[in-house]
Amino acid sequence: MKKLLSLILFSGMALGVSAQLVNQGGTITIQSGATLVVESDITNSGTGTITNNGIIEVKGDITSEATATFTSAVDSKLKFSGTTPSTVNFMAATTLADVEMAKTAEDVTLSSDLDIDGDLTFTEDDNQIILGANDLVLSATSASDNSTVTNSFIVTDGAGVVTKEGLSTAFEFPVGAAIDSQNDITLTEAGTADNISVRVLADAYDAPSTQTGAMTDDVVSATWEITEATSGGSDITAVPSWTAADETASFDNTDAAVYQFDGSSYTALGATGAANTTNGISTISNAGLVLDGTDYLIVGDGALSAAELAIKMFLEGPYSAANSLMNDALRTGSHLPIAEPYGAMTNFTHVGDGGSEAVMAEADFDFAADGDDIVDWVFIEIRDNSNSTISTRSALLQRDGDIVDLGGGNVKFSAVPNGDYDIVVRHRNHLGIKSANNVTVTKGGVATYDFTTAAAQSQGADVPEVETGVFGVWSADANADGEVNATDNVLYWRVQNGQAYSYNTSSADYNLDSEVNATDNVLYWRINNSKTSQIDN
Repeated sequence: MKKLLSLILFSGMALGVSAQLVNQGGTITIQSGATLVVESDITNSGTGTITNNGIIEVKGDITSEATATFTSAVDSKLKFSGTTPSTVNFMAATTLADVEMAKTAEDVTLSSDLDIDGDLTFTEDDNQIILGANDLVLSATSASDNSTVTNSFIVTDGAGVVTKEGLSTAFEFPVGAAIDSQNDITLTEAGTADNISVRVLADAYDAPSTQTGAMTDDVVSATWEITEATSGGSDITAVPSWTAADETASFDNTDAAVYQFDGSSYTALGATGAANTTNGISTISNAGLVLDGTDYLIVGDGALSAAELAIKMFLEGPYSAANSLMNDALRTGSHLPIAEPYGAMTNFTHVGDGGSEAVMAEADFDFAADGDDIVDWVFIEIRDNSNSTISTRSALLQRDGDIVDLGGGNVKFSAVPNGDYDIVVRHRNHLGIKSANNVTVTKGGVATYDFTTAAAQSQGADVPEVETGVFGVWSADANADGEVNATDNVLYWRVQNGQAYSYNTSSADYNLDSEVNATDNVLYWRINNSKTSQIDN
């Protein structure tokens, strides 16, 4: 026969239960000021009701079945203590008031979601709440405090997240990806108040949404996933934290920034600078984080903060004044290599960033806008004031003259310090070109240079006017040695004339129409013979 329990603890009373407490349909009420201490498990089953107006301290598991009721009054507390792990399983929607983590170097594992309407406080070291696939939700008025303890936080080791409802001011999310890895993050919302969810991933990832491509250089080994409930209106300052153990060997703590993933790469949300380190915990701040659904943040040093170049230039050979575009016959004829070609060519030497650029497939040369289709690969150099090349990249030249990185967008250089530089663009069978003026390059910034607007944009100003008021670079340098001379005619055009086309061996295709024929000789080599590069090597 089932026994029904009816128990009321009045204010000032304290009751200890040495074994487990099983309520199979009775009523248990803890009045304000009273304390119930259970040395083992609490099980609330059947139609059982537990009403907590005071303090319930449990040292084992707590389970409340779907048919049972567990109610927490304002200012009541559920306290976890003891020396063994606990599991929490509220099968019906249950909202707790205050929760205190006071275990002795042990954890609490959620088997259900947990809603807290009061405060979450960690009062002992080495206490964790392990989420797994479950969520922990803190109300708009909830506070969280782990400031007086060490290694006590919420472990986001699965799909579960920590949600702060109605985030409108500063709130510290006490989170980490594992029980030995704490990476709290403070978020301050200056925009529209919203429910903000956070979890931490174990590494900094090239592809954080799939947790693939763990980064091993220049980063803190953590990714903060941040999700807003209502898209739009966010303006967040994020302050992530980490310890020295989280830093990869190459990470520069004095040159750090918060980076946001844009779907393909990371962009610094502010200038790099020294992290603030106190008692072994480092932090770095950014302002103006704008969320769009789910976003990912990492902490990286200046090496991750790419300087971007927006360059425009025209190759004389494929240019047509009829439509002010270059032809893309190499693309349409499937002649363009998917991997950059210059690393294997004489007279081109990669430095710094360059040398491994590649697209996934030929389809990546085909853009939605006709003027953005790819003409060919080009070779970019950044040179300092002593004319030394400090970094190179192979990039893609579009029909309208824009030079873009793989997949489009500005060309990114990660290994270039802030400064004023000369920009050089070279091609495998056209003479190179160099900016007439220094270009200011900054990490996280975009430097723009247009070679097409005037001859004076190029060093030496000796460039062809491919259309009235539009300037390009000379064609017919088949061996890319910086000179158009007899060698280009005798050793290249004469040998290749009329042969089947090959990107690697048909360098005398000066107009890039995928044929080596008389047009290349008559319209380009003969006219340009004796032209030399204006780049001061």
